[in-house]
Amino acid sequence: MEQEEYKNFKQSRIQLFSRLKLRNIFAGEWESIYKGEGIEFADIKPYEPGDDLRDLDLITLVQSGEEEIIQRVVGRQRKIFIWADLSGSMRRFEEMFLPSKPDIRDIAIGLLVYSAYNHYSPVGLCTFDKEIKSFLPARYGEDCCEEIVEGVIDQDYKGIPVSADIPNAISFLIQKAYNQSMVFFVSDFKDQAFEGDFTDLLRPVAKKVDFIPVVIRDPIEKDASLKRSVSIAVKDNEGRGSAEIYLTPQMLKEIQEVSARHLSHLGWNFRRVGIEYVVLDSPLISYCHQVLSGFFEGRKRTRV
Repeated sequence: MEQEEYKNFKQSRIQLFSRLKLRNIFAGEWESIYKGEGIEFADIKPYEPGDDLRDLDLITLVQSGEEEIIQRVVGRQRKIFIWADLSGSMRRFEEMFLPSKPDIRDIAIGLLVYSAYNHYSPVGLCTFDKEIKSFLPARYGEDCCEEIVEGVIDQDYKGIPVSADIPNAISFLIQKAYNQSMVFFVSDFKDQAFEGDFTDLLRPVAKKVDFIPVVIRDPIEKDASLKRSVSIAVKDNEGRGSAEIYLTPQMLKEIQEVSARHLSHLGWNFRRVGIEYVVLDSPLISYCHQVLSGFFEGRKRTRV
């Protein structure tokens, strides 16, 4: 299948499945974890310097002289953003040791943007590697969804793959994403920035937006098995050259153990910042849909 045919096939497949099954991926759970400029009453808190004076409870102020702020639930149509990692380990090559990650990333993005469209929410995109590759502000409509999916798939075939600059991507997110919007950060999180304690990197983000890491893993990192050793021709993740790997069952087991430790490390740091995250490790659209739907169902139950 030619490159252009593959891209068209990929986009139409994601779009068709999304139209058929994504009515309930967010499980109706659009109530924000934040307080904001909505209509429905949420809470009352004492006035603090910096609070909007328009939110003062005037009745309480007149009756008792106490300054209190009325907090309201953020409105239903929050802006949705996708921050998509297009660095070397997440790119699509002719020869690639972990070939499913780009497919899983594209499926996740497709499911999310068409689900936002089905819920009449504006959706935007940022793609990045060592630099910011593109940024699309949040917009309504099916045309916007098609542009996002097509843009991500198309980026796989442009330029030499390089490593990611995660601090730069996070800084750009803080700059561009609206307060209290929902941001899905789609990556394998294999960058050096996530090797140690990265809680300080994410705390400012978690305070500004509803930040949801979508961790992409290749199925080989989870539960694949080998009965005998095999030789695999691969390209370097960051595009520095090709090599041949002699993969033994023991080496595969070690790869899976390293991946499991990395995932545990990510989860520990996310929880310290109070961030909920999703792990996708299969290129089946139905599986990704089930995991994402289950994630939002879980959110709904814990916040009722």
